[in-house]
Amino acid sequence: MDTRGHGGLKITNSLRFKIFLGFTVLAAVLLLILNIYPVRMMRRQLVEAKESEMRSNVAALSAALESSSLMDYDTASSAISIMDIGRDQRVLVTDGEGRVIYDNLKFSDVIGKTVLFPEVIEALYGRDVFRSVYDGRAFSHRATCAVMRDGLVVGSVYAYQYDLESARLLSGTKSNIARISFAVTAATALFVLVFTTSLRRRFDRVLEGVAQIRGGNYEYRINMESEDELGVIAAEFDQMSDQLTKTEETRRQFVSDASHELKTPLASIKLLCDSILQTENIKVDDVREFLGDIRDEIDRLTRISEGLLYLSRLDSGEASEGECDLTQLVNRAAELLKAYADEFEVKIISSLPPSAYIRGSSDMAYQAVFNLMQNAVKYNRKGGSVHVTLKEGEDRWLLHVADTGIGIKEEELGRIFDRFYRVDKMRSRETGGTGLGLSIVGRCLDALGGHVEVSSTYGEGSCFTAYFPMSERKAGDIS
Repeated sequence: MDTRGHGGLKITNSLRFKIFLGFTVLAAVLLLILNIYPVRMMRRQLVEAKESEMRSNVAALSAALESSSLMDYDTASSAISIMDIGRDQRVLVTDGEGRVIYDNLKFSDVIGKTVLFPEVIEALYGRDVFRSVYDGRAFSHRATCAVMRDGLVVGSVYAYQYDLESARLLSGTKSNIARISFAVTAATALFVLVFTTSLRRRFDRVLEGVAQIRGGNYEYRINMESEDELGVIAAEFDQMSDQLTKTEETRRQFVSDASHELKTPLASIKLLCDSILQTENIKVDDVREFLGDIRDEIDRLTRISEGLLYLSRLDSGEASEGECDLTQLVNRAAELLKAYADEFEVKIISSLPPSAYIRGSSDMAYQAVFNLMQNAVKYNRKGGSVHVTLKEGEDRWLLHVADTGIGIKEEELGRIFDRFYRVDKMRSRETGGTGLGLSIVGRCLDALGGHVEVSSTYGEGSCFTAYFPMSERKAGDIS
């Protein structure tokens, strides 16, 4: 059975499962280390302490026997009694042939017999030995030391201890460590369970937000008040939702405005065509007049389409690279607008430096300049003027386009760069305006790395200031 979690996610692929799996592996490793390493260290310390004790005892007994002229039962018994050893361990003393001459057991059956313990054999070869064996219930310790006279081995001392006390201490410590480690593991597992459950819920909120956005609900907000990584993601998501909401509103408004703007000339064209087709015996002059009106509407449709296409290219991130002379672009725009300005009886007055090099596409810069100057002519008064001034700033060029036109109301200043927004709709239609000019200006300057500002007094005129990033190239430089 394919067990799935939120949004069809497999449980084995979930972050919560991976955290639990990682914790389980880590806990297993830690338990292994906690239950093996300390026990081994303690076992080694117990054995080392016992080795030191037993080696010291057998060495002292060996030294006492070496200093005695005789090595018999009585001598060994006296030495052991004086040194007070052998109470908790068995002690054997052998001669050079391995025959037992002393055993501290009260009822010993090995005195006079040869013992072939490996440790005794090694001692008779002159090697001191200590061995310890742990069988899980008790320690078995064995220590031997050679008895030397004049450089020859004349016997050995053998000690054996069956150590239950150390084994119980080791076993108790092992049990305590196991209980503590498992208790800590259980508490940590509970904490991880609570933590991952909380983490899963927070992730579910983020996933729910993604699902809502995918479903088109751009108004959904996560609203997660937290300063950790998930809180940052949620905050970024909410900001993205805000931006998507604005973008969606702009898109809908754009579609609505574009539909309306395109519908008007199309309706006019259809009406004019119907008038021609439905009027019998229509005069040639009337047909010409109607066709002229149709051509004007087609020109208007063309201007709207071209404006929309240009804005679409800008929205898609058209590159703005290169370098151009802003003075040259202003002069070119003024020359092209001269006939248009003469038609409105408006004078274009320029005050420009010999050259003003800026960074960016010459096409984008020209679109911004042309639309600003055309707008200043279009919304001017008859007999008015347009003053175009280009000044050098700290790291940018400032283009001022001031007119003596109708001006803009203060409450409309924030919307003039919106697409299809026109301050004077009637006049805009009369002059062939599309409501896209200032939108193109704003987007072009954004793409160039600049911006545009406006100040206006209603009824007296407006002044647009466009900021262009300055190029490192200076006047008179030869490229």
